[in-house]
Amino acid sequence: MQINPRIFLALALAVIIAGAALPCSAQDRNRPEPNIGTPDGRRGGGERPEFGPPDRTSRGPGRERFTLTDEEIDRIMQGLKQRDPKKAKELGELRTKDPEKFKAELGRSAHDELAKLMEERMEKWRQQRRTEFLDWLEKNYSREARGLANLKERDPNLYDKKLGSMREKYGPIRDAERRNPQLAEVLKEDLRLKDREEELVAKIKASTNQKEKEKLDAELDEVVADRYDLILRRKQIAYEQLLKQLEEMQNRIKDSHAEMLKYQDSKIKSENVKQRKKDLLEGNKGFPWN
Repeated sequence: MQINPRIFLALALAVIIAGAALPCSAQDRNRPEPNIGTPDGRRGGGERPEFGPPDRTSRGPGRERFTLTDEEIDRIMQGLKQRDPKKAKELGELRTKDPEKFKAELGRSAHDELAKLMEERMEKWRQQRRTEFLDWLEKNYSREARGLANLKERDPNLYDKKLGSMREKYGPIRDAERRNPQLAEVLKEDLRLKDREEELVAKIKASTNQKEKEKLDAELDEVVADRYDLILRRKQIAYEQLLKQLEEMQNRIKDSHAEMLKYQDSKIKSENVKQRKKDLLEGNKGFPWN
């Protein structure tokens, strides 16, 4: 699935600014907290926002944590200094006096500089993804990789189009290798058979020799039958994956129900209410009541 860079950039910037505006201390992150606000049983609160282009190699969207390095902050401040010297000076002083408030102000005041940084990270990510795919293609389909490489200097536009079509064709196999090697082997064989199907159909239509047509037709029967079996195997794998997901969901439901019963206990409720009152009065961030 292709991601619109402009949409992703806008979303990522929103995450960055939200992360800068809502910092959390190490004490808050490490404090044991009850969690009755998340139905799936995951811990809530105290988690830093994440950013990163989707990565099919990992669970979920697979994101890298977005944290600004000191060098990146210096670059942002330098850009802001050129655009708004007064604001840059204020932030520079705030950076020393109150680092947490500085992060919030940086997110609000350096939108343009953050956007530029995001564009650089996006481009770096795209280049990395392209390199990884080309390395994989060379390893698994060397002939296609060589043919693609020959286009790069001769016709860059055609090269880009060909690269896109190859990623659509071979990308599902590459993705499946990480999640389910068994499925990847099925997809590889199915792709080989589909190519052979097209080749046989073209030869049958072009042939004027009856005996040759009969031979090709018999081979096409075998290829189609083999592809039929592969399709059934793919469905079997999908069925097994659904069963596994269902089992995981049932376990999460059980855990969530047990957690709900636990926090219905009057003693635990009383303890949480007391802790909430203490947090409110002392300005702590404890359990996520919102």
